[in-house]
Amino acid sequence: MTTATKALSQMKKASKLTNRAFRKNGPKSYKKGQGALLKVLHVSGGQASSRELVERLSFDRGELKNVVRKAERNGYVTIEDAEEKRTYTVKLTEEGEKIAERRCAANSKTAEEILSCLTDEEIAQLNAITEKIIVSCKEHGAHGKRKSGRKHCHSRRARR
Repeated sequence: MTTATKALSQMKKASKLTNRAFRKNGPKSYKKGQGALLKVLHVSGGQASSRELVERLSFDRGELKNVVRKAERNGYVTIEDAEEKRTYTVKLTEEGEKIAERRCAANSKTAEEILSCLTDEEIAQLNAITEKIIVSCKEHGAHGKRKSGRKHCHSRRARR
């Protein structure tokens, strides 16, 4: 195994463990898609257009619509028509805002706990290094967005 392969393997392992820590310590009252939606809306001032959400969440339009409908049924958001064709505005409700605040607080706490082993300088170095890796991946064609037209399976059982 080359040093580059070993380094990327370690990063992948750290990423998996980090994701597990966030899931373990985050609010349990909604699924990943709804939680991501609420977080983006919270950061965006409580509302966003469907076009903005597709871009920020890297969902296709169908996936976004399903997540938004579930969040609406749960009372976390409302859906309103927008002035543009084929788009709509999603707004947080009071309940959605409370849950988004809890999610952001839980994420911040988890991030602080995970990175407590590093100094501020090491965290800055880590950010700079990971940004370089992200840029390199994008230069080599990996953009982090799913290809449209590809079917996605949302059930863990179905992936096995």
